[in-house]
Amino acid sequence: MILLLSGKYQLESEFGRRHFPGLSLSERNADQYDFDEEADIDKEAGRIAEEMLTSGYDILFCHISGCGVVPVDRRERYHSELTGRISCILAKKADEVWLVRAGIGERIK
Repeated sequence: MILLLSGKYQLESEFGRRHFPGLSLSERNADQYDFDEEADIDKEAGRIAEEMLTSGYDILFCHISGCGVVPVDRRERYHSELTGRISCILAKKADEVWLVRAGIGERIK
């Protein structure tokens, strides 16, 4: 599995199609999965990561969050932390991890 990490709107899908022709790209980013903000965050991250890993796609996406201002809203804070934990789980299991900015990728694993 290949994991593409990016901020929002960084042309990560275009990068994936261009650099990995013939591989299947996920249609959803990690932050587009439903989550239960009342659930234990580690269990919720594991559940979503497992759902992504068993989706059958060759390439998965995860938007990087939490590199800036901490959200004031409790739900947004939970979501930001959850997305970060999901990306860590996926990165450990990925064969390759790429950081994508402005459609340009840098392999970091």
